[in-house]
Amino acid sequence: MAFEKERKKVMDQRAASTPEGDGHKIELSRRLAAVARFVPQGRVVADIGADHALLLAFLAQEGRIQKGIAGEVNLGPFENARDRVKDGSLDETIDVRQGDGLAVLAPREADVVVIAGMGGALIASILARGEEKLRDTERLILQPNNGAERVRAWLLERGWRVVAEDLVEDGGLLYEILVAEPGDAYAPYYDSGLPLQQALETGPLLWKERHPLFPEKIRKELEGRERILTSLDAGRTREALLRKQQLQEEISGWRRLLTWLSKETN
Repeated sequence: MAFEKERKKVMDQRAASTPEGDGHKIELSRRLAAVARFVPQGRVVADIGADHALLLAFLAQEGRIQKGIAGEVNLGPFENARDRVKDGSLDETIDVRQGDGLAVLAPREADVVVIAGMGGALIASILARGEEKLRDTERLILQPNNGAERVRAWLLERGWRVVAEDLVEDGGLLYEILVAEPGDAYAPYYDSGLPLQQALETGPLLWKERHPLFPEKIRKELEGRERILTSLDAGRTREALLRKQQLQEEISGWRRLLTWLSKETN
């Protein structure tokens, strides 16, 4: 697959909307619109933690999916998703199921699995607990709200190659999107020029492609670590001192990246 062309298409497209069957319009946030652009045409797509099933409803109205499976563990979001699908007359295309993570799927049922809007640790846990359901899955589209390095580490360990990465700003927050397919999981990291741990944190493709929002990601990473470091100033325990040393090393690494980027643009 020509991932460079797909990446360009993703960057060029804008947030999308489409009319529902009852005359109302589905409008995706910038975050969900960015996720939607990575969904291939004509596949069976599972959205785990679908909430209102907004993403799948949009894709169904666009004629982009063969079938959608909306999974929700909690009753309220499950009912929200079920109501949206019913109100949009999308029952024949989207199946709404209540269950925990990938437990809503049969093995080999979904071509594409989307997990968006959760913490990275939770996404990695969902993937690990339901890994047997992913045997024939072609693509994972993952959007962690934080802890993206935890997701990349799981993908690396389990043989999923990161084929695309994106950053999108929405509501004053910066979100990462990771797209992975079965393959040589180490390939994106071979020539990143970064230590493996730092590449897991930065995103090897975001770094290599010099994503336009990458400097903003670095600044946010620095701000977060500096806040934590300040909060540890009074700590004198061995654990606090070790954590401070670790944070100082991480801050130095992120500052080096920012310096490199600054030199490239000057």
